[in-house]
Amino acid sequence: MVRSLAQWTKTLSFPARISPNKSSKESVNIHQVSPTITPTLSNNSLSKNNEINTMMNNNHSSLTEVNQIYSDPESEKAIMSSVVYCIHHKAGCKWSDELRKLKGHLNTCKHDAIPCTSKCGAQIPRVLMEDHLKYTCPQRRTRCEFCNKEFTGHSLENHVGNCGYEPLYCENKCGVKVHRRHLSQHKIGDCSKRLLPCRYCTKEFVADTLAAHHIKCGRVPIQCPNRCDVNVLAREELETHLKEECTVSVHSCSFKEAGCRFKGPRYAMEKHLEENCQQHLTLMCNMVSKQQHQISSLKSALSRLSLNYSGTLIWKISDFSAKMAEAKNKEGMELIMSYSLVNNRHPLFPNGNGAGEDSHISVYIKILPGEYDALLRWPFAHSVSFTLFDQSTCPEKACNIVESFIPDPTWKNFQRPSREPDSLGFGFPKFVSHEMLKKRHFMKDDTMFIRVKVDPSKIVAV
Repeated sequence: MVRSLAQWTKTLSFPARISPNKSSKESVNIHQVSPTITPTLSNNSLSKNNEINTMMNNNHSSLTEVNQIYSDPESEKAIMSSVVYCIHHKAGCKWSDELRKLKGHLNTCKHDAIPCTSKCGAQIPRVLMEDHLKYTCPQRRTRCEFCNKEFTGHSLENHVGNCGYEPLYCENKCGVKVHRRHLSQHKIGDCSKRLLPCRYCTKEFVADTLAAHHIKCGRVPIQCPNRCDVNVLAREELETHLKEECTVSVHSCSFKEAGCRFKGPRYAMEKHLEENCQQHLTLMCNMVSKQQHQISSLKSALSRLSLNYSGTLIWKISDFSAKMAEAKNKEGMELIMSYSLVNNRHPLFPNGNGAGEDSHISVYIKILPGEYDALLRWPFAHSVSFTLFDQSTCPEKACNIVESFIPDPTWKNFQRPSREPDSLGFGFPKFVSHEMLKKRHFMKDDTMFIRVKVDPSKIVAV
Protein backbone atom coordinates (compact mmCIF):
# COMPACT_ATOMS: atom_id res chain seq x y z
CA MET A 1 0.00 0.00 0.00
CA VAL A 2 1.44 3.42 -1.02
CA ARG A 3 1.06 6.28 1.46
CA SER A 4 1.81 9.98 1.01
CA LEU A 5 4.21 11.63 3.40
CA ALA A 6 1.30 13.32 5.15
CA GLN A 7 -0.45 10.00 5.72
CA TRP A 8 2.42 8.14 7.35
CA THR A 9 3.69 11.07 9.38
CA LYS A 10 0.53 12.35 10.98
CA THR A 11 0.61 9.71 13.77
CA LEU A 12 4.37 9.78 14.34
CA SER A 13 5.81 9.61 17.82
CA PHE A 14 9.34 10.79 18.58
CA PRO A 15 11.59 9.20 21.20
CA ALA A 16 12.70 11.42 24.06
CA ARG A 17 16.17 11.96 22.60
CA ILE A 18 17.96 13.90 19.78
CA SER A 19 20.59 12.46 17.54
CA PRO A 20 24.04 13.62 18.74
CA ASN A 21 24.98 14.98 15.28
CA LYS A 22 22.18 17.58 15.41
CA SER A 23 23.33 21.06 16.44
CA SER A 24 21.53 23.99 17.96
CA LYS A 25 22.15 25.82 14.72
CA GLU A 26 19.81 23.44 12.88
CA SER A 27 17.14 24.20 15.45
CA VAL A 28 17.50 27.85 14.73
CA ASN A 29 17.20 27.16 10.98
CA ILE A 30 13.99 25.21 11.49
CA HIS A 31 12.60 28.05 13.53
CA GLN A 32 13.36 30.42 10.72
CA VAL A 33 11.65 28.18 8.13
CA SER A 34 8.47 27.79 10.17
CA PRO A 35 7.78 31.04 11.94
CA THR A 36 4.29 29.90 13.02
CA ILE A 37 5.72 27.32 15.48
CA THR A 38 7.63 28.48 18.53
CA PRO A 39 10.28 25.91 19.60
CA THR A 40 10.81 25.23 23.26
CA LEU A 41 14.36 24.39 24.24
CA SER A 42 14.67 22.17 27.31
CA ASN A 43 17.29 20.16 29.05
CA ASN A 44 16.00 16.92 27.47
CA SER A 45 16.47 18.33 23.94
CA LEU A 46 12.92 17.47 22.77
CA SER A 47 11.92 20.93 21.52
CA LYS A 48 12.80 20.46 17.87
CA ASN A 49 11.12 17.05 17.58
CA ASN A 50 7.98 18.24 19.38
CA GLU A 51 7.65 21.18 17.00
CA ILE A 52 7.94 18.93 13.97
CA ASN A 53 5.53 16.35 15.41
CA THR A 54 2.91 19.03 16.15
CA MET A 55 3.23 20.47 12.69
CA MET A 56 2.92 17.04 10.98
CA ASN A 57 -0.08 15.98 13.10
CA ASN A 58 -2.00 19.09 12.06
CA ASN A 59 -0.87 19.00 8.42
CA HIS A 60 -3.05 17.01 6.00
CA SER A 61 -1.67 18.51 2.81
CA SER A 62 0.15 16.69 0.02
CA LEU A 63 3.87 16.08 -0.33
CA THR A 64 4.13 19.20 -2.52
CA GLU A 65 2.79 21.33 0.35
CA VAL A 66 5.40 19.86 2.70
CA ASN A 67 8.13 20.71 0.17
CA GLN A 68 6.84 24.24 -0.05
CA ILE A 69 7.04 24.61 3.75
CA TYR A 70 10.48 23.05 3.96
CA SER A 71 12.14 24.27 0.75
CA ASP A 72 15.48 24.35 2.48
CA PRO A 73 17.31 21.01 1.84
CA GLU A 74 19.10 21.29 5.15
CA SER A 75 15.83 21.54 7.05
CA GLU A 76 14.36 18.58 5.16
CA LYS A 77 17.47 16.56 5.90
CA ALA A 78 17.21 17.38 9.58
CA ILE A 79 13.58 16.35 9.68
CA MET A 80 14.10 13.07 7.82
CA SER A 81 16.99 12.24 10.18
CA SER A 82 14.74 12.54 13.25
CA VAL A 83 14.32 9.30 15.21
CA VAL A 84 10.68 8.16 15.47
CA TYR A 85 8.66 5.19 16.64
CA CYS A 86 6.55 3.07 14.32
CA ILE A 87 3.04 4.43 13.97
CA HIS A 88 1.85 1.03 15.34
CA HIS A 89 3.97 1.12 18.49
CA LYS A 90 0.79 1.10 20.68
CA ALA A 91 -0.25 -2.15 18.97
CA GLY A 92 3.07 -3.72 19.99
CA CYS A 93 5.61 -2.86 17.25
CA LYS A 94 9.05 -2.23 18.77
CA TRP A 95 10.61 -0.54 15.67
CA SER A 96 12.35 2.83 16.16
CA ASP A 97 14.65 4.57 13.62
CA GLU A 98 15.08 7.62 11.39
CA LEU A 99 12.00 9.10 9.77
CA ARG A 100 13.34 8.44 6.24
CA LYS A 101 13.26 4.69 6.97
CA LEU A 102 9.66 4.63 8.24
CA LYS A 103 8.11 4.10 4.80
CA GLY A 104 10.30 1.10 4.12
CA HIS A 105 9.49 -0.34 7.55
CA LEU A 106 5.75 0.01 7.02
CA ASN A 107 6.02 -2.14 3.88
CA THR A 108 7.04 -5.04 6.11
CA CYS A 109 5.57 -4.13 9.54
CA LYS A 110 3.39 -6.99 10.72
CA HIS A 111 1.09 -4.55 12.50
CA ASP A 112 0.43 -2.46 9.40
CA ALA A 113 -2.94 -2.96 7.72
CA ILE A 114 -3.07 -4.18 4.12
CA PRO A 115 -6.03 -5.17 1.93
CA CYS A 116 -7.31 -8.71 2.43
CA THR A 117 -5.61 -11.01 -0.10
CA SER A 118 -8.98 -12.66 -0.78
CA LYS A 119 -10.31 -9.26 -1.85
CA CYS A 120 -13.12 -9.07 0.71
CA GLY A 121 -12.41 -5.31 1.00
CA ALA A 122 -11.19 -5.36 4.61
CA GLN A 123 -7.91 -3.76 5.78
CA ILE A 124 -6.22 -6.33 8.01
CA PRO A 125 -2.90 -6.09 9.92
CA ARG A 126 -0.34 -8.51 8.52
CA VAL A 127 -0.08 -10.30 11.89
CA LEU A 128 -3.82 -11.06 11.81
CA MET A 129 -4.07 -11.88 8.12
CA GLU A 130 -3.69 -15.64 8.54
CA ASP A 131 -6.44 -15.85 11.15
CA HIS A 132 -8.65 -13.54 9.07
CA LEU A 133 -8.27 -15.69 5.95
CA LYS A 134 -8.92 -18.83 7.96
CA TYR A 135 -11.74 -17.80 10.24
CA THR A 136 -13.40 -14.44 9.50
CA CYS A 137 -12.96 -13.53 5.84
CA PRO A 138 -16.35 -13.63 4.06
CA GLN A 139 -14.56 -14.81 0.89
CA ARG A 140 -12.70 -17.70 2.51
CA ARG A 141 -13.44 -21.24 1.34
CA THR A 142 -14.10 -23.69 4.16
CA ARG A 143 -15.86 -26.95 4.79
CA CYS A 144 -18.65 -27.72 7.25
CA GLU A 145 -17.26 -29.99 9.95
CA PHE A 146 -20.48 -32.03 9.97
CA CYS A 147 -21.52 -32.52 6.32
CA ASN A 148 -18.05 -31.81 4.77
CA LYS A 149 -19.54 -29.52 2.08
CA GLU A 150 -17.56 -26.47 0.99
CA PHE A 151 -18.88 -22.95 1.58
CA THR A 152 -17.71 -19.37 1.52
CA GLY A 153 -17.35 -17.73 4.90
CA HIS A 154 -20.58 -15.76 4.50
CA SER A 155 -22.67 -18.75 3.41
CA LEU A 156 -21.14 -20.94 6.15
CA GLU A 157 -22.48 -18.59 8.77
CA ASN A 158 -25.98 -19.15 7.42
CA HIS A 159 -25.37 -22.88 7.15
CA VAL A 160 -24.15 -23.31 10.74
CA GLY A 161 -27.15 -23.99 12.96
CA ASN A 162 -29.09 -25.55 10.09
CA CYS A 163 -26.78 -28.39 8.99
CA GLY A 164 -28.76 -31.61 8.96
CA TYR A 165 -25.69 -33.66 9.88
CA GLU A 166 -24.88 -31.75 13.07
CA PRO A 167 -25.27 -34.08 16.09
CA LEU A 168 -27.58 -32.68 18.78
CA TYR A 169 -28.71 -33.91 22.17
CA CYS A 170 -32.36 -34.91 22.32
CA GLU A 171 -34.50 -32.15 23.87
CA ASN A 172 -36.30 -34.76 26.03
CA LYS A 173 -33.03 -35.33 27.93
CA CYS A 174 -32.80 -39.00 27.10
CA GLY A 175 -29.02 -38.59 26.72
CA VAL A 176 -28.87 -39.59 23.03
CA LYS A 177 -27.18 -37.55 20.28
CA VAL A 178 -28.70 -37.71 16.79
CA HIS A 179 -28.28 -35.75 13.54
CA ARG A 180 -30.48 -32.68 13.27
CA ARG A 181 -32.27 -34.16 10.25
CA HIS A 182 -33.27 -37.23 12.29
CA LEU A 183 -34.14 -35.40 15.51
CA SER A 184 -37.87 -35.08 14.89
CA GLN A 185 -38.21 -38.76 13.99
CA HIS A 186 -36.19 -39.72 17.06
CA LYS A 187 -38.46 -37.75 19.41
CA ILE A 188 -41.55 -39.35 17.87
CA GLY A 189 -40.41 -42.94 17.45
CA ASP A 190 -37.23 -43.79 19.35
CA CYS A 191 -36.76 -41.48 22.35
CA SER A 192 -36.95 -43.34 25.66
CA LYS A 193 -38.37 -40.22 27.32
CA ARG A 194 -41.24 -39.60 24.92
CA LEU A 195 -44.80 -39.83 26.23
CA LEU A 196 -46.82 -42.86 25.16
CA PRO A 197 -50.41 -43.79 26.06
CA CYS A 198 -51.05 -47.15 27.72
CA ARG A 199 -53.06 -49.17 25.23
CA TYR A 200 -55.18 -50.57 28.04
CA CYS A 201 -55.97 -47.65 30.37
CA THR A 202 -55.12 -44.80 27.87
CA LYS A 203 -53.10 -42.87 30.49
CA GLU A 204 -49.79 -41.39 29.28
CA PHE A 205 -46.42 -42.58 30.59
CA VAL A 206 -42.75 -42.01 29.76
CA ALA A 207 -41.72 -44.71 27.27
CA ASP A 208 -39.10 -46.37 29.49
CA THR A 209 -41.62 -46.74 32.35
CA LEU A 210 -44.46 -48.12 30.25
CA ALA A 211 -43.33 -51.75 30.62
CA ALA A 212 -43.31 -51.42 34.44
CA HIS A 213 -46.79 -49.90 34.27
CA HIS A 214 -48.11 -52.83 32.24
CA ILE A 215 -47.05 -55.21 35.02
CA LYS A 216 -49.50 -53.59 37.45
CA CYS A 217 -52.00 -51.86 35.15
CA GLY A 218 -55.49 -52.78 36.32
CA ARG A 219 -56.90 -52.85 32.78
CA VAL A 220 -54.41 -55.36 31.36
CA PRO A 221 -56.40 -58.38 30.11
CA ILE A 222 -55.52 -61.70 31.79
CA GLN A 223 -56.98 -65.18 31.92
CA CYS A 224 -58.73 -66.65 34.92
CA PRO A 225 -56.18 -68.87 36.73
CA ASN A 226 -58.91 -71.52 37.15
CA ARG A 227 -59.42 -71.59 33.36
CA CYS A 228 -63.16 -71.12 33.66
CA ASP A 229 -65.41 -70.25 30.75
CA VAL A 230 -64.47 -66.53 31.03
CA ASN A 231 -61.63 -66.18 28.55
CA VAL A 232 -60.31 -62.70 29.33
CA LEU A 233 -60.95 -60.18 32.10
CA ALA A 234 -59.19 -57.08 33.43
CA ARG A 235 -56.60 -57.63 36.17
CA GLU A 236 -58.46 -55.37 38.60
CA GLU A 237 -61.60 -57.51 38.19
CA LEU A 238 -59.87 -60.81 38.95
CA GLU A 239 -60.37 -60.79 42.74
CA THR A 240 -64.10 -60.10 42.44
CA HIS A 241 -64.37 -62.72 39.71
CA LEU A 242 -62.71 -65.43 41.82
CA LYS A 243 -64.86 -64.63 44.87
CA GLU A 244 -68.24 -64.19 43.22
CA GLU A 245 -68.30 -65.36 39.61
CA CYS A 246 -65.73 -68.06 38.79
CA THR A 247 -67.65 -71.33 38.47
CA VAL A 248 -64.65 -73.60 39.07
CA SER A 249 -62.90 -71.80 41.95
CA VAL A 250 -62.74 -73.85 45.15
CA HIS A 251 -64.44 -72.44 48.25
CA SER A 252 -65.11 -73.63 51.77
CA CYS A 253 -68.66 -74.11 52.89
CA SER A 254 -70.26 -71.01 54.36
CA PHE A 255 -70.84 -73.04 57.57
CA LYS A 256 -67.13 -73.61 58.00
CA GLU A 257 -67.05 -71.73 61.33
CA ALA A 258 -69.82 -74.01 62.60
CA GLY A 259 -67.76 -77.10 61.78
CA CYS A 260 -68.60 -78.07 58.13
CA ARG A 261 -65.44 -79.26 56.34
CA PHE A 262 -66.74 -79.28 52.76
CA LYS A 263 -64.64 -77.63 50.01
CA GLY A 264 -65.56 -77.55 46.37
CA PRO A 265 -66.17 -75.48 43.22
CA ARG A 266 -68.94 -72.92 43.11
CA TYR A 267 -71.14 -74.99 40.83
CA ALA A 268 -71.11 -77.80 43.45
CA MET A 269 -71.67 -75.50 46.44
CA GLU A 270 -75.36 -74.97 45.79
CA LYS A 271 -75.97 -78.73 45.68
CA HIS A 272 -74.02 -79.21 48.92
CA LEU A 273 -76.06 -76.55 50.72
CA GLU A 274 -79.35 -78.10 49.56
CA GLU A 275 -78.39 -81.64 50.58
CA ASN A 276 -76.94 -80.78 54.00
CA CYS A 277 -79.44 -78.32 55.47
CA GLN A 278 -80.16 -80.52 58.51
CA GLN A 279 -76.48 -81.09 59.21
CA HIS A 280 -75.76 -77.37 58.97
CA LEU A 281 -78.66 -76.57 61.31
CA THR A 282 -77.32 -78.99 63.89
CA LEU A 283 -73.84 -77.48 63.65
CA MET A 284 -75.20 -73.97 64.11
CA CYS A 285 -77.26 -74.98 67.16
CA ASN A 286 -74.21 -76.54 68.77
CA MET A 287 -72.13 -73.41 68.07
CA VAL A 288 -74.83 -71.10 69.51
CA SER A 289 -75.06 -73.21 72.66
CA LYS A 290 -71.30 -73.16 73.09
CA GLN A 291 -71.14 -69.41 72.59
CA GLN A 292 -73.92 -68.78 75.11
CA HIS A 293 -72.03 -70.78 77.70
CA GLN A 294 -68.87 -68.77 76.98
CA ILE A 295 -70.75 -65.47 77.21
CA SER A 296 -72.21 -66.42 80.57
CA SER A 297 -68.78 -67.40 81.89
CA LEU A 298 -67.24 -64.15 80.70
CA LYS A 299 -70.02 -62.08 82.20
CA SER A 300 -69.61 -63.80 85.52
CA ALA A 301 -65.84 -63.30 85.49
CA LEU A 302 -66.23 -59.69 84.46
CA SER A 303 -68.72 -59.07 87.22
CA ARG A 304 -66.35 -60.50 89.80
CA LEU A 305 -63.42 -58.53 88.52
CA SER A 306 -64.96 -55.15 87.94
CA LEU A 307 -67.37 -54.72 90.85
CA ASN A 308 -66.06 -53.92 94.30
CA TYR A 309 -68.58 -52.68 96.81
CA SER A 310 -66.27 -52.60 99.82
CA GLY A 311 -63.84 -50.09 98.29
CA THR A 312 -60.88 -52.37 99.13
CA LEU A 313 -58.59 -54.02 96.60
CA ILE A 314 -55.52 -56.21 97.18
CA TRP A 315 -52.95 -55.64 94.48
CA LYS A 316 -50.58 -58.56 93.91
CA ILE A 317 -47.38 -57.57 92.11
CA SER A 318 -45.44 -60.63 90.90
CA ASP A 319 -41.93 -60.76 89.43
CA PHE A 320 -41.12 -57.48 91.15
CA SER A 321 -37.35 -57.77 90.57
CA ALA A 322 -37.84 -57.93 86.79
CA LYS A 323 -40.25 -54.99 86.89
CA MET A 324 -37.78 -52.99 88.99
CA ALA A 325 -34.94 -53.71 86.52
CA GLU A 326 -37.16 -52.65 83.62
CA ALA A 327 -38.14 -49.44 85.43
CA LYS A 328 -34.48 -48.50 85.98
CA ASN A 329 -33.76 -48.89 82.25
CA LYS A 330 -37.00 -47.32 81.04
CA GLU A 331 -37.71 -43.82 82.31
CA GLY A 332 -41.24 -43.27 83.62
CA MET A 333 -42.25 -46.97 83.56
CA GLU A 334 -45.37 -47.48 85.68
CA LEU A 335 -47.67 -50.31 86.78
CA ILE A 336 -51.42 -49.69 86.64
CA MET A 337 -54.21 -51.08 88.84
CA SER A 338 -57.83 -50.07 88.21
CA TYR A 339 -61.24 -50.86 89.70
CA SER A 340 -64.72 -49.46 89.27
CA LEU A 341 -65.77 -48.00 92.59
CA VAL A 342 -65.39 -44.49 91.23
CA ASN A 343 -63.35 -45.33 88.13
CA ASN A 344 -60.10 -45.12 90.07
CA ARG A 345 -56.71 -45.66 88.50
CA HIS A 346 -53.64 -46.34 90.64
CA PRO A 347 -50.25 -45.79 89.01
CA LEU A 348 -47.27 -47.36 90.79
CA PHE A 349 -43.69 -46.47 89.84
CA PRO A 350 -41.23 -49.20 90.97
CA ASN A 351 -38.24 -46.88 90.53
CA GLY A 352 -40.01 -43.83 91.89
CA ASN A 353 -41.39 -40.63 90.45
CA GLY A 354 -40.78 -36.97 91.22
CA ALA A 355 -39.11 -36.59 94.64
CA GLY A 356 -38.81 -40.37 95.04
CA GLU A 357 -37.16 -41.11 91.68
CA ASP A 358 -34.36 -43.75 91.87
CA SER A 359 -34.83 -44.19 95.64
CA HIS A 360 -38.46 -45.03 96.50
CA ILE A 361 -41.61 -46.74 95.26
CA SER A 362 -44.23 -44.10 94.33
CA VAL A 363 -48.01 -44.71 94.39
CA TYR A 364 -50.87 -42.43 93.32
CA ILE A 365 -54.64 -42.40 92.89
CA LYS A 366 -56.31 -40.72 89.95
CA ILE A 367 -60.02 -40.22 89.23
CA LEU A 368 -61.05 -41.19 85.69
CA PRO A 369 -64.29 -40.36 83.82
CA GLY A 370 -66.95 -43.11 83.80
CA GLU A 371 -70.45 -43.89 82.57
CA TYR A 372 -72.20 -43.04 85.86
CA ASP A 373 -70.43 -39.78 86.76
CA ALA A 374 -73.72 -37.88 86.52
CA LEU A 375 -75.16 -39.98 89.40
CA LEU A 376 -72.15 -39.67 91.70
CA ARG A 377 -71.46 -37.02 94.30
CA TRP A 378 -68.70 -34.55 93.49
CA PRO A 379 -66.07 -33.57 94.44
CA PHE A 380 -64.51 -36.93 95.38
CA ALA A 381 -64.28 -36.86 99.19
CA HIS A 382 -63.50 -40.42 100.39
CA SER A 383 -60.37 -41.11 102.44
CA VAL A 384 -57.74 -43.19 100.61
CA SER A 385 -55.08 -45.43 102.17
CA PHE A 386 -52.23 -47.51 100.74
CA THR A 387 -50.89 -50.47 102.77
CA LEU A 388 -47.75 -52.47 101.96
CA PHE A 389 -48.04 -55.85 103.72
CA ASP A 390 -45.19 -57.36 105.72
CA GLN A 391 -45.28 -61.07 104.79
CA SER A 392 -43.54 -62.24 107.96
CA THR A 393 -44.22 -65.87 109.02
CA CYS A 394 -45.13 -64.58 112.45
CA PRO A 395 -48.19 -62.30 112.10
CA GLU A 396 -47.55 -60.79 115.52
CA LYS A 397 -44.18 -59.45 114.38
CA ALA A 398 -45.42 -58.13 111.02
CA CYS A 399 -45.02 -54.39 110.48
CA ASN A 400 -47.07 -53.05 107.59
CA ILE A 401 -46.42 -49.67 106.00
CA VAL A 402 -49.55 -47.50 105.74
CA GLU A 403 -49.97 -44.10 104.09
CA SER A 404 -53.36 -42.36 103.80
CA PHE A 405 -54.84 -39.00 102.93
CA ILE A 406 -58.16 -37.18 102.92
CA PRO A 407 -58.88 -35.39 99.60
CA ASP A 408 -58.97 -31.61 99.47
CA PRO A 409 -62.39 -30.86 97.90
CA THR A 410 -61.06 -27.63 96.41
CA TRP A 411 -58.36 -29.39 94.40
CA LYS A 412 -59.33 -29.68 90.74
CA ASN A 413 -58.21 -33.33 90.40
CA PHE A 414 -60.99 -34.39 92.81
CA GLN A 415 -63.73 -32.57 90.86
CA ARG A 416 -65.84 -34.40 88.31
CA PRO A 417 -63.27 -35.68 85.73
CA SER A 418 -63.20 -34.69 82.09
CA ARG A 419 -61.98 -36.57 79.01
CA GLU A 420 -58.91 -34.39 78.67
CA PRO A 421 -55.48 -35.69 79.81
CA ASP A 422 -54.57 -34.76 83.35
CA SER A 423 -51.68 -35.05 85.83
CA LEU A 424 -50.82 -38.11 87.93
CA GLY A 425 -53.39 -37.42 90.59
CA PHE A 426 -52.56 -37.44 94.30
CA GLY A 427 -50.41 -39.84 96.29
CA PHE A 428 -47.01 -40.53 97.79
CA PRO A 429 -43.83 -40.15 95.70
CA LYS A 430 -41.86 -41.57 98.69
CA PHE A 431 -44.22 -44.38 99.70
CA VAL A 432 -41.46 -46.81 100.71
CA SER A 433 -37.69 -46.68 100.07
CA HIS A 434 -35.82 -49.35 98.13
CA GLU A 435 -33.63 -49.96 101.21
CA MET A 436 -36.66 -50.59 103.41
CA LEU A 437 -37.90 -53.28 101.01
CA LYS A 438 -34.76 -55.31 101.79
CA LYS A 439 -34.89 -54.93 105.59
CA ARG A 440 -38.17 -56.71 106.24
CA HIS A 441 -40.37 -59.31 104.57
CA PHE A 442 -42.25 -56.98 102.24
CA MET A 443 -41.28 -59.24 99.34
CA LYS A 444 -41.58 -62.98 99.37
CA ASP A 445 -41.04 -65.21 96.34
CA ASP A 446 -40.40 -61.96 94.45
CA THR A 447 -44.00 -60.89 95.11
CA MET A 448 -45.45 -58.00 97.13
CA PHE A 449 -49.00 -57.12 98.13
CA ILE A 450 -50.43 -53.60 98.35
CA ARG A 451 -53.91 -52.85 99.63
CA VAL A 452 -55.71 -49.82 98.27
CA LYS A 453 -58.72 -48.79 100.32
CA VAL A 454 -61.25 -46.11 99.49
CA ASP A 455 -63.46 -45.70 102.57
CA PRO A 456 -66.91 -44.39 101.56
CA SER A 457 -67.91 -44.02 105.19
CA LYS A 458 -65.39 -41.25 105.76
CA ILE A 459 -66.66 -38.32 103.75
CA VAL A 460 -65.34 -34.82 104.13
CA ALA A 461 -68.05 -32.21 104.61
CA VAL A 462 -68.22 -29.89 101.64
